[in-house]
Amino acid sequence: MNILLLVGVSLFLGILGGNFFKLIRVPQVVGYIIIGVFLGSSVFGVFDSQELEVFAPLINFILGIIGFLIGAELKSEVFKKYGKSIYFILISEGMLAFILVFAAVTLVTKKIYLGLLFGAIASATDPASTVNVLWEYKSRGPLTTTLTSIVALDDGLALILYGLVSVFSKAMIANESYSLLGLIGGPLVELFKCVLVGALAGIILVRIIARFAKDAVLSLSLGAVAVVVGLSIYLHLDLILTSMIMGAVITNIIPKISEALFARIKELTVPLYVFFFVFVGASLDIHVFKQVSLIMIVVVYLFSRSAGKIFGAMFGGWLAKAKKTVTLYSGLCLFTQGGVAIGLAMSISHNFTRIGPNAAQVGSIIVTVVAATTFVVQLIGPIFVKFGIVKADEAWRNVTEEDIIENSRVSDFMREDFSFIKENENFDKIMEVVQERDAYHFPVVNNRGELTGLISLGGLRSILRETQLSNVILAKDVAAPVRTFLYPGQPLREAFEIFDKKQLDYLPVVKDEDSRKIVGVLEYRALTKSVSRKTLERQKSLDATNPA
Repeated sequence: MNILLLVGVSLFLGILGGNFFKLIRVPQVVGYIIIGVFLGSSVFGVFDSQELEVFAPLINFILGIIGFLIGAELKSEVFKKYGKSIYFILISEGMLAFILVFAAVTLVTKKIYLGLLFGAIASATDPASTVNVLWEYKSRGPLTTTLTSIVALDDGLALILYGLVSVFSKAMIANESYSLLGLIGGPLVELFKCVLVGALAGIILVRIIARFAKDAVLSLSLGAVAVVVGLSIYLHLDLILTSMIMGAVITNIIPKISEALFARIKELTVPLYVFFFVFVGASLDIHVFKQVSLIMIVVVYLFSRSAGKIFGAMFGGWLAKAKKTVTLYSGLCLFTQGGVAIGLAMSISHNFTRIGPNAAQVGSIIVTVVAATTFVVQLIGPIFVKFGIVKADEAWRNVTEEDIIENSRVSDFMREDFSFIKENENFDKIMEVVQERDAYHFPVVNNRGELTGLISLGGLRSILRETQLSNVILAKDVAAPVRTFLYPGQPLREAFEIFDKKQLDYLPVVKDEDSRKIVGVLEYRALTKSVSRKTLERQKSLDATNPA
């Protein structure tokens, strides 16, 4: 199929699927993935293997953006406040998942090396699906903060475990010896490279941003993400980790600038996320469930991994004396498995093929089982994330200025204590009103209180020198005509659109569309400050009902 047509169909059907699942109170990401499954080779075959490869650069770029935005949540104050519980839960859930999967798979297959490899893969959590649900439900609180940090760091733990067991497993299959340096050195070097590349890129981007206008910051940042992703692929590094480090550096060095930047990126890249999860679904193959010989491994992997995540997180939260909601629900929110797990499985398959036929078969088994389990947890994982944040009472608590604007009317923010000037007042009276009130604009009204014009201080400058005409000049003579009005019941969002489109800083509010009777005014600067203040007040009110 034509590539552009395929993208269009994916976006259109993905959004429809996501909204349908939203209506039945299921995270939209599940809808995106299911639409992808239907478009993939499992059902209709709209996506074929060649087309999946064509989109690889775009998918890598989207993963880089996801890592970049996750890094934005890794603020120093977060780790100061929740650091202990984050690290305890991270190590506990990752290690217990590794141990339980290792034991269960070894028991079923009688092969230690298979248990070790599956155990390492099981420790990883898919950040994309997890964070997407947190964003969709505007989650905020200690559980949300802990989850965001853990899914960002889980990849590093999985890489370390994989590096430790892969060398040992290959040696067992090939009956070779292995070195301790080889076990530990490889993954640590890769992690160091990820941190180095991401940190350097972040520092360079901060310096560049300081020298450019605000309207160029977004383009520069997306370009930087593309460069970091490209470098990661070239250097065989984890692109999510490097992008995450870059985001973390930026958010900690320039927090105020980066906050607006990350918000714009998140809003701009929504279509990319939809396509990404449709692509994820299209990449999954439901036919793997036909292989009866692997079903037992799939089942024990799913149950042991889930148990490891749940009880490991509970144990870690208990050790760290974390908040009860964090202890109870963190593990439930860590079921998702995606890019890193599949990447590790593919890496095992690629590396083991070189050893011999037996090792190649091991690689094939691992890829098949990971694909099957990923299919299951990508569908149920987001549902459990939603369940966790709802039970923890953290859903819909991340109130933004956009939320306030979207749910407000002009009447909620208009000033009713404004000063006006009657159209027949002379110049002396005009100046008297101007001197009494600290304002720049003054509506001019007739005897019925209807708006007839607008006087601004700038418009008065031209006649200030003509003092001898002060008794002759009337307000209606110097008032500028007003062609743009607002109405009390009008959505506040429309008011902002008018301010931006017409580049205005002041708008009068009249009673309704059929009336010119002025009932209030809106000043752009005062409005933005009021929205920010109301957002902060709403957030504090919500936090007071769910203290950290």
